[in-house]
Order: sequence, then C-alpha cells, then structure tokens
Amino acid sequence: MLAGAEALPERCVVLTFDDGPGATLGEGPGPRTGELAVYLADEGITATFFVCGKHLREHPAVALRVLELGHCLGNHTYSHPHLPEIRDEQIAEELSSTLDLLEGAGAELPVPFRPPYGDWDARCAGAVNADARLREAHSGVVGWDVDAGDWEAWERGGHAGPVAAAYELATTTGRGRGIVLMHDSSADAGERGTAMRAANRTLDVVTRLVPRLRAAGYVFAPLSSVLPG
Repeated sequence: MLAGAEALPERCVVLTFDDGPGATLGEGPGPRTGELAVYLADEGITATFFVCGKHLREHPAVALRVLELGHCLGNHTYSHPHLPEIRDEQIAEELSSTLDLLEGAGAELPVPFRPPYGDWDARCAGAVNADARLREAHSGVVGWDVDAGDWEAWERGGHAGPVAAAYELATTTGRGRGIVLMHDSSADAGERGTAMRAANRTLDVVTRLVPRLRAAGYVFAPLSSVLPG
C-alpha cells in the first residue's frame, strides 16, 4: 500500500477524494464534486478524485468537468466492496467496469487505484495483476496518511467547521505531510448512504481548510508527485 508521506517534503500535502462523483441541486449540503473541482482549480491545486463506477455512470458530465479543470480521476471500484471478501473474478470485474467508464470519460491511462476501506492483500494484488489490461492501466495502489473521518461526521449530521478543524489538526500534528483522504460523496447503499450524501459538507470543509493550511506554511502537490515513475 502506497502511503506517500516519505516521498513528500515537509509541510506538503496531496488532496484526494473518494466515493464520488456527485452533484447536488440548489443550496446547502450534498455531494458537490464539480464545485469542489472548480474551487481547487481556482486555488491552483490539483486533486485526485477516486471515483466509484456506479456514481461515474450516473454523473459522467461531472467527471468530464473534473478532468477539464486539470484534476486526476482514479479507480475506486464499481460498487465499493471489501475486496478481500470477494472472488478473484469479482475483483477484476469491479476494477475493469470502472476502468471502462474512466476511459469513456476521457481519463488518461494509467490511472491510480485506491481499494475501498484500504482493504488490500496479496490475493487481491494477484487477481489484478493476472489481467494484463488491469495491470498496465493502473499506476499504483494508493493509501493515505491523513484521515479525520469526514464521513462519520456526515453520518451524524455534523457541520463543516469542526471537521475542517479536525483535518487541520490531523495534518499539522501528525507527520506534517502526506496524502489527505476526504469524501466528496458516499458509496454506501440504502438509507445510510442516502443520509450521508445528503449531509455531505466536504466543499465547505475544503474552502476552510485550504487557507488555514496555507497560512501555516503548507503547500499542495499532485498525487503524481508520489506515484512510482
């Protein structure tokens, strides 16, 4: 699992977002991948959005906009399963079906891959590497260094201010550098996922967090700066 902190200088972070893309009409909370991508581009920050195929199929125009703004799309499987708990052929299908959608959206190969929940083992790696297309179309397995549990806040209807403060604290008192994990939507199914998406305030968190980290002397790097090659 690639963590990435060791490849970055001090006070340097990479912003990554999981479980999107998503879109919300009107004002208020909810998945706002497009608006988030615009804000980051305006700030000169290149982020990586690890998308789920089931959401990419629903919001192809949002994914296209993310790419047009200079950000990166990554593979986060189609339905967000615990990969070590499913069969080899299911693992390959989860990645392959999303890869097809990523290519259709115009993503440049190879793309980074992040396993749902960070669950990854040697058997999962073998299932992917046994398929030449999957092996060559992915640039690495990407983990994270900074996680303040934004999704848990959205699950309980939390607000952006405390979540932004938690991410600032986790960044500045931890390794002081590395890959930051946040969620621009939720991949959970059923009522739980619906509620978490409806309460998502990640855009508000990021607009608070970015200026605070910059004021503390932090800079932002693209994920490509820590990937092999």
